[in-house]
Amino acid sequence: MRIRVTAAALCTAVLVAGCSGGGGSGEKDSGAAAAGAGSVPGSAPAAGRKGPSQPLGAAQLESVALTAGDVDGYQITDYPVKPHGDSTARPAACQPLENMRTAVPDPAPRAFQGRLAFSGSGPGAGAATTIGLMAYDRSDAEGVLDGLRTALKKCTAYEGGVPARTTAAAATAPDAGDEAVAFALHTERDSPDAFVVVRSGATVVLFCTASGTGAPAEVPGALVSAQIRKLEA
Repeated sequence: MRIRVTAAALCTAVLVAGCSGGGGSGEKDSGAAAAGAGSVPGSAPAAGRKGPSQPLGAAQLESVALTAGDVDGYQITDYPVKPHGDSTARPAACQPLENMRTAVPDPAPRAFQGRLAFSGSGPGAGAATTIGLMAYDRSDAEGVLDGLRTALKKCTAYEGGVPARTTAAAATAPDAGDEAVAFALHTERDSPDAFVVVRSGATVVLFCTASGTGAPAEVPGALVSAQIRKLEA
């Protein structure tokens, strides 16, 4: 299916140049329509820790990452390559958002496990979502989410990373993990990409959705729920 190949190529590109492309998944939201950038919807840190409080090793991340058959209607495969490289955002206040666009957060995780999921049927057919599980010390994991919330309060647009201006807007975060942040990044001459970042214990999970259909993207709630449920089991 041609759309599916295009979507897979787009989400593979997040590992090198950032999540690009756009499209609606048709799923009931987890990181849906962008809210005003002046306010930052998102779940506050939960009182009780839901996921493992210690950093997971590479083998442990592998065991809790989604695999084929875990989510009905989605094909799930490994990332073909690991994220690498860096990109500078101007102004610097936007850097945490650019770091997530390129799937290279600061600080770097102790271990990383990636998946590529795409919908094979329904309104979201061909929509591709990258999922990155990142192991941290708990304080660093909390800092990644704090950094994103701060950036979304200050940053509405930035230069850097790609040869075009990127606008940023907060979105409604899902009720998942200990805390979550959602936002959209829209690069000129492209459609918005949707991001959801969830912290569960000491693990940060990045979701980025693009479809290549030209419509605004939306992170499928089914993927977020299934991945966080497996991590916290």
